Amino acid sequence: MKLLAAVTLWLLALGLAGYALTSAPIEGIIATLRHLTPAQLIALTALNAAIVCLFALRWWLLLRQAGHRLPFFAAVRYRLTAFGVSYFTPGPQFGGEPVQVLAVTQRHGVPPAAALSALSLDKVLELLANFTFLALGALLIAGRMSLSPRLVIGALLLAALPWGYLLGLYLGARPLSALSAHAPRGIARLTAVIQQSETEIARFCRRQPLALSGLMLLSALVWVALVGEYALMLRFLGAPLSGRQVLTFMVAARLAFLTPLPGGLGALEAGQVLAAEMLGLNSALGLSVGLLIRARDIAFGLLGLLGGGALLGTSNSSPHDV
Repeated sequence: MKLLAAVTLWLLALGLAGYALTSAPIEGIIATLRHLTPAQLIALTALNAAIVCLFALRWWLLLRQAGHRLPFFAAVRYRLTAFGVSYFTPGPQFGGEPVQVLAVTQRHGVPPAAALSALSLDKVLELLANFTFLALGALLIAGRMSLSPRLVIGALLLAALPWGYLLGLYLGARPLSALSAHAPRGIARLTAVIQQSETEIARFCRRQPLALSGLMLLSALVWVALVGEYALMLRFLGAPLSGRQVLTFMVAARLAFLTPLPGGLGALEAGQVLAAEMLGLNSALGLSVGLLIRARDIAFGLLGLLGGGALLGTSNSSPHDV
């Protein structure tokens, strides 16, 4: 069954990639990409590196808030390694989180429960921002285009999940702890870590609402930077678009990364082509955007994996190495 599922996923990815590649003439793609200058590529790379640092900053602040100090650029390195693992793993952009937990526990002496609670809250805040963006983006786009009501409702429900989880924790609920209580006895140690980490997350939400609000503002800042990067990329490709048009491209990209395909392979490229066609733009622009994003993410993903290889190949540092 696993082999059949893997083959099906790869066939789907190849089919979507084939659709995207045949939707635009190669001459149009080359002409669009030729708008980019070396200076513009450097600017986009620098901006994306800054965004990676912003993602790591939220997790790093959560660890510091819990009393565990580690070098900021070590956190950036671990976050980039986790991205590399997640990017090349089938599924909706998850899979690298154990690397982050392992890195801070083994190299910096962070207790497993504290490492898991910091990372879990970081992921909840990330999902909260991502799904809220999708919901708002879907609502804005629906005002101009005939989107399926089911898509809009689905986006709103996705946005409600992380908000509901945080609200539940604030009110005293422990959903993950309740579920883990029914887990097999053979994983009792893992169950205890999950329950302890959720207790720490709930304590943080209830006792430090201002810090939580600050982290939410940081998540919003990340999305402002992401929208700015996307708009700048489109402008560099010769297509200065309105905010609503930029959001259309971005919503298509985020939906692609929610598919079970590694790195949204095929779905990203096809989604960008469809977004361009929905807006009445040249499909070559959509595919060019998709290829540029693909090249960027592969480069950062490989950089993260290389860093992870070096990380696993070195001995543990002192827990007090800050």
